[in-house]
Amino acid sequence: MRITREMLPGIGLTVALAVVAKWLTPLLPFLGAEGIAMLLGIVIGNTAFRQQIWNPGVDWSEKYFIQFGIAFLGLTVTLRTVEQLGWQGILFIVLQMTATILIVMWLGGRFFKVSSESAMLMGAGNAVCGTSAIAAVSPVIGANDTQRRTAAATVSLTGVALLLILPTIGPAILGHNDLLSGALIGGTLQSVGQAVGAGLMVNDATGTYATLFKMLRVVLLAFVVMAFTKMSRRGQTQQEAVMAPAKPFWRMMPWFVTAFVIFMLVNTMIGLPAPVVSVAKELASFFGVINLAGIGLSLKWSIIKNSGVRFLSFGLVIGVIQVLLAFGLIHLLMM
Repeated sequence: MRITREMLPGIGLTVALAVVAKWLTPLLPFLGAEGIAMLLGIVIGNTAFRQQIWNPGVDWSEKYFIQFGIAFLGLTVTLRTVEQLGWQGILFIVLQMTATILIVMWLGGRFFKVSSESAMLMGAGNAVCGTSAIAAVSPVIGANDTQRRTAAATVSLTGVALLLILPTIGPAILGHNDLLSGALIGGTLQSVGQAVGAGLMVNDATGTYATLFKMLRVVLLAFVVMAFTKMSRRGQTQQEAVMAPAKPFWRMMPWFVTAFVIFMLVNTMIGLPAPVVSVAKELASFFGVINLAGIGLSLKWSIIKNSGVRFLSFGLVIGVIQVLLAFGLIHLLMM
């Protein structure tokens, strides 16, 4: 998380782009600051700001600002907010994740003929939390750098496509219900930043629910890693298994998830003053805009080309299946 001098230009560019997006929002209210930031990032990141000098800071901004934003969101919710998800919401996430992993692994081996490692990485990345899940699963299944990078690029592109689509079609199909729209977005979008940003593109309430549903998926990352560890160790010798012990549960939990829970409990117990909640909400929202500016700046045409037609098709099919599956489960469990 440390900021070095070489990161400053990219961080400055990303923050400046977020400020411009906020300024343009009254002129383009149908896009919102998040949508404007991402689209501007895609355009200028592939034209005027393609130089390597921007990349370290842009990567830092995309990864870390949203983590602080999620932590601050904990100050804006209470356990009563979480209770609104209900057992149906929790069951929705568990079924959505399980089905996504199983379907992706089956499709990967049966139709797209990718390696078992690539199928596992695609399953984890799409079902849990994008590139973070891929990074967590990769070492326990013995995936190589090419498999990891290709899966990460494909999952990210799938997430960007859904980020542009779901904030529009979700509320329209689900009757503009904030909880259900948050379930759809938080239950399908690949990365944490994409889920939070897409939710905020609808409205603040949907953004909050999308964050809560996404946090459930992140919490379950530990169980996904353990499941893949057991699957991969079936073919290992006893010596190999001892040399690669599984991490304890608490070490798999991202710091911002812990901070989110702690802040939520504090707000539940003492009831934070309205000005504090308001500032936290504004900071979380702005950090979300910065994150989407970073996503846009990071999406290079070369990444799309390097993923290849097979993996891009695989990612597209996964995205469609995830959305259809989510709509079906929401209708079955929550409506």
